[in-house]
Amino acid sequence: MKLFQHLVLFMGLLGVSFALQAQRYETPPFNFDRNTDQPYVDSLLRVTRIRLLELDGLRPTPTVDTARMEYQYFLAHVQYSGITYRDSALFLANQLIRYAERKKNLKYQIKALLLVERYYRAHKTNYPQALRLNYRILSLVEMNPRLYGSYVWRIYRNMGQINCWIGEYDEAVAYLQKSIAEFGKENRNDPTNLADLHQFLADAYKRQGHLDKAESHYLLAWDLLNQNGSWISNKAYLTNEIGRLYSSLRKTDQAVWYLKQSVAYWDQLKSPLPQSDALADLAEAYFDQGQYAEAITTAKAALAKNQKVHSTMLTAYGVLVKTYEHQQDWKNAFAYQRLYNDKKEEQHQAINPTESIHMKAKLASDWLESMYLQEQLAQNQRYEMLAKQAEIDRLQNAYKTNELLGLARTNTLKLQLETQQLKNVAAQKQARQQATIKQLHIERLRLGLAAQKGLRNQLFAGIAIISLLGILLLYYSLRLRRTNQALLTKNREIEIALIRGQTIERKRVATELHDRVSSLLGATKMTFQTIDSEMLTPRNKKLYENSLNLLNDAVAQVHQLSRNLIPEQLLQQDLVVSLKNLVSKLNLVGKTVFSLALEPAENFPLTQEAKFNLYVICLELCTNILRHARARTATIELVQHDDCLVLQLYDDGIGLIHSTEVGMGLHNIRERAETIGAQFWMESGESNGTKASITLPLTFS
Repeated sequence: MKLFQHLVLFMGLLGVSFALQAQRYETPPFNFDRNTDQPYVDSLLRVTRIRLLELDGLRPTPTVDTARMEYQYFLAHVQYSGITYRDSALFLANQLIRYAERKKNLKYQIKALLLVERYYRAHKTNYPQALRLNYRILSLVEMNPRLYGSYVWRIYRNMGQINCWIGEYDEAVAYLQKSIAEFGKENRNDPTNLADLHQFLADAYKRQGHLDKAESHYLLAWDLLNQNGSWISNKAYLTNEIGRLYSSLRKTDQAVWYLKQSVAYWDQLKSPLPQSDALADLAEAYFDQGQYAEAITTAKAALAKNQKVHSTMLTAYGVLVKTYEHQQDWKNAFAYQRLYNDKKEEQHQAINPTESIHMKAKLASDWLESMYLQEQLAQNQRYEMLAKQAEIDRLQNAYKTNELLGLARTNTLKLQLETQQLKNVAAQKQARQQATIKQLHIERLRLGLAAQKGLRNQLFAGIAIISLLGILLLYYSLRLRRTNQALLTKNREIEIALIRGQTIERKRVATELHDRVSSLLGATKMTFQTIDSEMLTPRNKKLYENSLNLLNDAVAQVHQLSRNLIPEQLLQQDLVVSLKNLVSKLNLVGKTVFSLALEPAENFPLTQEAKFNLYVICLELCTNILRHARARTATIELVQHDDCLVLQLYDDGIGLIHSTEVGMGLHNIRERAETIGAQFWMESGESNGTKASITLPLTFS
């Protein structure tokens, strides 16, 4: 039932949305208290493989790639932590390293390399390979400062453990202290890992012989584990180590208490092998306390739970031998001494099979000799036989110890040599890189100086050229300004002359029309009137009447034209009067009703030229309204604002028609306005129609 609940919980954490829209791909933490629970481990592996297969059906994206790497890492982590599949974990970790390198994901390269390093360090005890991997990981971490704080403490931890196992305790202590310092920089809320670091440092101090320092760090780790719900297995390992330390310090009461805690933890986890180790240590603590019955019971319980680990069985046999000897139970002491010797022989065989064969023959010969002496000398010679056996064990232990020390020194020297070679290669590479960097820096400085010199020369030349061009431009600008001013003055004079010429020509044309054409038309009319219409035929009489009407109309049109060319009121009176007469005449047409608005209603101080041009502009605009606007009403407004005179015409017609071509009339209006210093513009009315405005400064007029 619990297994099913864990599977459901894990599936819920992995998520139902297989499209990864929420971008969530967390994995549950591995329960180290259940690392020997094979159904639990297999269930995690099975569900993770299913999740990886589901990712194969998704389109490759950065999120899918990251999820794939996370699940591959979790799969390898579970296989290693579950003990049974550690070689498969190595294969998956190497596969993840290649995939992460292809995807350029540094984080998962480091995580997979740490798993491979753990395999060689803790499982295979291949310390040179583990050191090489740690240096590789350190180089990757130094390439990315963002990942430095998360992983550098792990590297120092690993190197501290390796140095501790090869006997370099000073190096081990230094690395583990650096690991704890780096771990504290990130202010992590992770007491479990911090407790592990203090426990490793305590192990190094204990092997160094600094038992007081080891005790302080063991107790600090114990306090950290009790701050939160840490794994029971962590507490079990730690209490076992603390019990062993107190046994070494002859503090048997504390040793018994912690070792009982360890035994209880392992019993809770149902782990017989590590529990037997704690039981063996507890039996030894009982012996030191003088509780011989408890020592025998506990040692036998340790042997009952463990028939595999040599060190645990040797500890238990040793306690039994010492206890029975103390109780003068020589039969059991001798029996367990034989078992102790046999197990010692098996341990030796496991360490060095060749030497173990020779030692086994020697032990067999000594044992047969002891049996023969026992049969000959009987019960009273038992002490001598045990003494000889003890001497044999001592000599055997001394021989094996020397052999192991030699092998350890050889491995240590080999490891030191490889480490020194790696350091030398790294130092040479660093020196070459520094030399190359210095050479590149010098070359860059030389090129920079040359470029600065060339740039300075170019800058001086450019400044000289720019200065010369500036002087020339200033000179030609002044000349061009004087020329433009002269041209503007000349254009102004020409425009004024043209307007005056137009005015003179208008006067002349108006005079000619009034004096000659009107006289000629009057004479023609009088000639027609001499004809007796009564004597004409009806048809000719009708033609006569039509011709006489046309002559009357021509006389009126010529008279009107001469008056519009130069209004008498404009020449004799003021602009206001001329505009009033113009409005009256325009209203005779009947198409549009014109009105005139004055503010204030008085004469305006204008020159003859300004009055004439304003009148002509107003006439042209009114003509445009009649021709094009289709307006019902139109208003001419003459207003004085401060020192400006504003003439406005607005109607309710069809409004402006946007076109790219500007008519000749509007062009002439704008030129007339500019001639007298006024501004002209047209725009649509507020609701509809068109609004034309002419603003004339009175100072200019």
